[in-house]
Amino acid sequence: MKAKDLMTPIEEYLAPEMSLCAAVTRMRGLKRIHGLPIKGMLVKNEQDKVVGMVSIKDILRAVIPTYLSPDLSIFSWDNMLEQMSNRASDKVVGDVMVRELVTIAGEVPLMVCTDLMIKKGLQRLPVTDENDEIIGMVYIRDIFNLVAKYIEKGGREHGTC
Repeated sequence: MKAKDLMTPIEEYLAPEMSLCAAVTRMRGLKRIHGLPIKGMLVKNEQDKVVGMVSIKDILRAVIPTYLSPDLSIFSWDNMLEQMSNRASDKVVGDVMVRELVTIAGEVPLMVCTDLMIKKGLQRLPVTDENDEIIGMVYIRDIFNLVAKYIEKGGREHGTC
């Protein structure tokens, strides 16, 4: 099986000038086939070129500074979280997006794709065609679901499932 065989075509994109508020609303409103909200989206500029990707982790990084320690119990974290989130709503997608994308060609075997995702800690991996244009996305959840089917099938055959 190849990356292109499991990928999901990309239909929706964010724009670099879009506010984080609009991006969050769009991401929460879009659902994948399993019914859960999208956790990351590609970003296209006005020239219709993919210029980055935004994930829920990128948005959380924009809200919660890495220098803050949860051990500092003197702060009211709930109040701080609300204040920091309100300030982040003024940011735009281009401020928080990842610009250096890791991609994989559609013809690459799914085993190589999976290995890359595990080694780099990726949840989603853009898939490119022969012209290096992004045509879809492979999601770690979809790979897991495929592997799970094989594990369950083997378990039933061996009486362990």
